[in-house]
Amino acid sequence: MNRLTEQQWAILKAHEDRNYVEAVREDIVRDYPWLADDPRLSGWLNEAYARTKELGFTHDGPTVDFLYLEATTPGFYLLPAIAAWLDKPGASGEQRFEMLLQVTRKKQQEQKEDH
Repeated sequence: MNRLTEQQWAILKAHEDRNYVEAVREDIVRDYPWLADDPRLSGWLNEAYARTKELGFTHDGPTVDFLYLEATTPGFYLLPAIAAWLDKPGASGEQRFEMLLQVTRKKQQEQKEDH
């Protein structure tokens, strides 16, 4: 049985990550066609995906949500308040991101109800 070297494994994993991000990018472009011609989109998404890994994301749902938010609000996770929240100890970055989305959705719903 052949075994992959660490370098081969890293190359394979990097290729898999790029394919994952590209698949999500295709979904984003389908949902937001106006992003299709933006040459920066893939770069933004790859950087955001790398950040999800740094934050310890393990589930596809929050990862995809993170990438969608990055597509429509580039660099959102770099804003000081959001970066501090995601890095705050006590919960994983993934859990904190999901909390952020819940609060955002709740506020949007309240705004709709007020109008």
